[in-house]
Order: sequence, then structure tokens, then C-alpha cells
Amino acid sequence: MSGQPGETVLQMANVVKRFGTFEALKGVSFDLRAGEVHALLGENGAGKSTLMKILAGVQPATSGFMTVAGREVTFGSVADAQAHGVAMVYQELALATDLSVAENLFLGQLAPLVSHRQLARRAQPLLEKVGLEVHPLARLGSLAVGEQQLVEIARALGHERRILVFDEPTAALSSGETERLFALIRKLREDGVAVVYISHRLEEVFALADRVTVLRDGAHVMTGSVAELTPDDVVRAMVGRDVLRFEREPSVRRDVEPFRFAFQGQGLDRGSIDLQPGEIVGVAGVVGSGRNKLLSTIFGVGGGAWLDGQPVRSPADAIRQGMFLVPEDRKLAGLVLELSVKSNVTMAILDRLTLAGLFMNQQAESAEARRWIERLHLRPPDPDKRVGDLSGGNQQKVVVGKALATGPQILLLDEPTRGVDVGARSEIYNVIDELAREGMALLIASSDTEELVGLCDRVLVFRHGVVATELTRPLDDKEVVAHVTGARQVA
Repeated sequence: MSGQPGETVLQMANVVKRFGTFEALKGVSFDLRAGEVHALLGENGAGKSTLMKILAGVQPATSGFMTVAGREVTFGSVADAQAHGVAMVYQELALATDLSVAENLFLGQLAPLVSHRQLARRAQPLLEKVGLEVHPLARLGSLAVGEQQLVEIARALGHERRILVFDEPTAALSSGETERLFALIRKLREDGVAVVYISHRLEEVFALADRVTVLRDGAHVMTGSVAELTPDDVVRAMVGRDVLRFEREPSVRRDVEPFRFAFQGQGLDRGSIDLQPGEIVGVAGVVGSGRNKLLSTIFGVGGGAWLDGQPVRSPADAIRQGMFLVPEDRKLAGLVLELSVKSNVTMAILDRLTLAGLFMNQQAESAEARRWIERLHLRPPDPDKRVGDLSGGNQQKVVVGKALATGPQILLLDEPTRGVDVGARSEIYNVIDELAREGMALLIASSDTEELVGLCDRVLVFRHGVVATELTRPLDDKEVVAHVTGARQVA
């Protein structure tokens, strides 16, 4: 079904999409050629996902037209798009966690009576294609987020595709998994498949893409060859201004005792970490190394944890001891999307905002919400705005605001800028730096090496459930990656 290299397989012209009076797409045009990787870039809210959802049959355009392989089409459903060889791998996983890996791979194609042995045999080649070594009949919910993302990608490869859209596919992947995905995408390109690649990580775009299209505020800004552009060119097009690479000066306090964590369980061997007030410590490692379980364990979600010798048996224990966790999956574990910004920011401190334990002090609630809206530069600055209607970057700011409202001494951040655009990312980095300078201790687990190098005073590299090595300033991204991937021999 794939086309001849260089052949135009997709043409979207003058696409407009309105939600009520809001114009999400303002006459956008986009084309795609067989055998190319075309990166689609822009800040959160720029219109990237809306444009691709029209292509994938999730929602219709208000106006404009689209051709696939030279034929004008209008997709009324995802099934329509798939029938024309179009599939999309979403950033937000669309999987059934209570079903097996194999069942998820063939959702929508399952017979009334399922032979699990036969399903497992069909699943194995797809899992091998994405380099995922898990049992096909394992419950999907038992897998780490990065492994679940690979299942989502494998599912998209289950049929012959003419066009594949990847929306932030590496957001939850380790560096090794990312390289395997890149090798797979390059193979798809060689086979004549047309790939749309959405990412906030420009190093990925310049390593993988042939062309780049940038959207800003729902409008087309630029399309160009990667070979003729620099990362700074792309950033300027995305945000309309220069954004400097984030680098911070250390703010570690040595005049006070450090916080001492001990932990074990959830795939972690018994270990310990010291964390100074004013210090930012990063946690790196491939999926399954322990990196993705450390913060939840310390916060009392499974396993065993102790802070300064006192047990942390639950998140409530952790909060009482001065900790708060900003989780990896903000939508699943950090927010109530149907509630307002105000309700989300204050939900962890309701005991402080009620009168006689019965009635909400609405004036105090509004004041608390506005305090964090201003501190975090939330846009729009509306405490009554439904959180589900905010962009990803602003949703992340609400989660951080909820954490800070509890007044923690220790802030745990798991993938703090996952799926966040370059402008919002810079604002979140500035807030993290300010918190460290105010004396807060921060522990950050991240799969983004540049983030760890720019923010952290130290980086702890996990492997097989233990801290395999500790790197200190000055940090080097290549050295961090070398240790994470096992390229360095460590004691």
C-alpha cells in the first residue's frame, strides 16, 4: 500500500477547524511524501494534534480539503482513515490496561471466542518489531509506561500502512528504546511509508526528519528541509522569539543536614539517597532500571520507604513528612480534568480551607488558586477554567501548583516536562530553579538527558534496581547517556 519514494501521498489544503467561536486551525496546508519523515512542530495549542486528528478520522474539518494518493477523501471515522492506510500513535495512550498485551494489539479485531495461544503467536512478531521483550499474555497494566507506549506503536504496525503519524512517541521511552524506534521508523521510510513525526525534542527531529512544518496559533508558519535549518531557526518559528538553553547555577545548602531516604521494593534493591535543601538531583535510567519506580516508592505508593528513619507507608504519610509528588501521568494521577483550575490546585489542602471542618472558605480558596496561577504564569489566568480545556503545558503547571500549595520541603517530579512545549518547558525550569534557591530539595526522574544536565546538581543513574553510578557537575549529556545505556563500565 506504500507509495513510490517522493510521491505525494497526502495533501491537506486550507484546513479550518472551529470549536464554537474558537478557530483552532486557520487555513492550514500540509503535504506528505512517500518514503519521508515529516516533522510537525509547534507549541502546545498550536494546532498539531487537531490537524492530525482530522487526518486520522477522529474529527472532521470545518472546511478545506484532503487528498490521499491523489483521491479527495473525507474521513467520517477512524475506521475510514485506517481503510485508506492511515494510522496514528497517540501521546496519550489509548489502551485497555486490564487486558493482555496481545489483546491490546488486536483490539477491534477480536473474535467473540478468542484463542489466547493463537493470539500470542500473532502478537510475538509485532513485539519483536519494536524490541519489546514481554510475554504477549501479560496484563498490560503490569507494564511500565514506556513499555505500554511500545505496545501502542506495535499495534499501529499491525496492518499495512501508507501513512503513520507518531505523536510524541518517545515521551515515555528510554534512550535505548528511542534508538530502536528510530531504526524502525527509518525502515518504514525505506519501505515507502510516509511518516508524520510530532515531537518537542528537536534533537530527535534533526536526527530523523527530512522536512519540518511549524504551526503557531493554528496557522502555518514554515515548511523547510531539515538540512537547510538549524534548531534555533525552528525554535524561533515555533515561539516567535529566541529561547535560550536552560542552565542554572548551583544553590545547594551545606549548612543544614540532608534529607535521608531509604527504599526497597517494586523492582528496587534496598538503597538510600541523601538530598540537601536547595539541591536538585536527577534520576536517570532505562525503563525497568528502577528510575520509573523510585519516586512513587519514596512517596509511599508500593514498596517500602523511609525518610530520616521514619517509615513512609502511604502518600498521606509522605505529605505529612513534607513531601509531594508530581506524577508522570498528569491526566491519570495528577488532575481531575472535569474540575476547575481552582479545585485542582486546592484539593490537597482542603483541611486548611474549610470553616469548622464543614464549609469551604471560598475567599481563601480563590486566593490560594490565584497565588499559584500568578506564580506559575498559567494561561489563561482563570481559576474557574476547566482543567481538561487547558494545553498540556498549562495542565502540568496546575499539577505543580497543587503540589506547591501543600508547602513541601521536598518536591518529587516524575517526567516534569513530558509532552510540554519549549516555551512552557522554559517557564517550568525557571520555577524549579526558584524553588531550589528558596531552599526546597528536589528529586527529578526524567528520560530527557538535556533536562537533567541543565537542571541538576547531581544525576543518579539506575541500573537493575540500584544506583549504578553518580555523576556530578559539570554534567555532560554524552556522559550521562553513556552510563544510562551501559556504554560505560561501572563498578
